Amino acid sequence: MIYCVDLDGTLIKNDMSVTSFFACIKRNPGLLVLCLFWYIKGKRPLLKEELANRYAFDPGKLPYNHKLLEWLKELKQDPSNKLYLVSGSSQSVVDIISSYIGLFDNAYGSNGIVNLTGNNKLTFIKETFGDTNNICYIGNAQVDFKVWEGVKYAVVVSNNERFIAKAQTTAVVLKVFENSFKLSKLEQIVVKTIGVFKYLFMS
Repeated sequence: MIYCVDLDGTLIKNDMSVTSFFACIKRNPGLLVLCLFWYIKGKRPLLKEELANRYAFDPGKLPYNHKLLEWLKELKQDPSNKLYLVSGSSQSVVDIISSYIGLFDNAYGSNGIVNLTGNNKLTFIKETFGDTNNICYIGNAQVDFKVWEGVKYAVVVSNNERFIAKAQTTAVVLKVFENSFKLSKLEQIVVKTIGVFKYLFMS
């Protein structure tokens, strides 16, 4: 089976686009104006790419969902299973994390033009892997329902019973993992105040 794994909030417990935004602004507040320019010029894809180009991080220090990661390692032992990291984060970020984990057959991310989330992700999966009856998508967010609606199998990372129940009526849910997605206190304050998280990064 083909397993397409989401990154932000699924494989890791944070969102790399949000994390890179706050890290870059903290280091250089003047980038806030550039962020607005990038967003106006190229929307989310360009903004994510520009931030990723300016954000250095250690993949070994990311907050991984270890239970999911261990399960993926078990799947990998069967050579008939293929694992792919398919994320809305920038391609450069996805490549670094994929290389560090050393588990995926390939990794795909947003490229500065296409924001690889929701319908865009489903279209990409269909065009890349073909038969969706042999595809399991692993995700955690509302936007992931766009993907689950077009594939046969799902693995859900969530603590919300209503979310899980909806997923079970959308696709064949093979497994459910606890969701430990968490923003820092500073990120929570800013997100609640100006809506950065939803406005810039979600679709």
